[in-house]
Amino acid sequence: MMNFENDGDNGMGYSALGIALLAGAVAGAVTALLFAPQTGDRTREQLRQQANRAWDRVVASRERINERVEELLDTIAIYSEELVQKGKELSDKERQRLNDGIALARGELDRLRRRLSRLD
Repeated sequence: MMNFENDGDNGMGYSALGIALLAGAVAGAVTALLFAPQTGDRTREQLRQQANRAWDRVVASRERINERVEELLDTIAIYSEELVQKGKELSDKERQRLNDGIALARGELDRLRRRLSRLD
């Protein structure tokens, strides 16, 4: 399974995935047009079918991404609660470092939510 969490480092983010899927669908459609030995009606029907299959793959990918983000959100919530509980036992300096880490995690969570909302 591909990991799209760290898209800043490897360049393969959600946008790149969508563009790659779209480019693949377009390339397939162009190839079909160029090499199709059948009538225009049949070619258009095949293009429609290919476009529908490509769209279905995009929707399925989006659903998998949504599920994965929800799993991550649940995991972050669980660990955040544990960290807050442990944080009560730490010194002020350690507590500040913990709060900084939680703020970073929340910022990343907000970033993921914004990216997910752009997929809608």
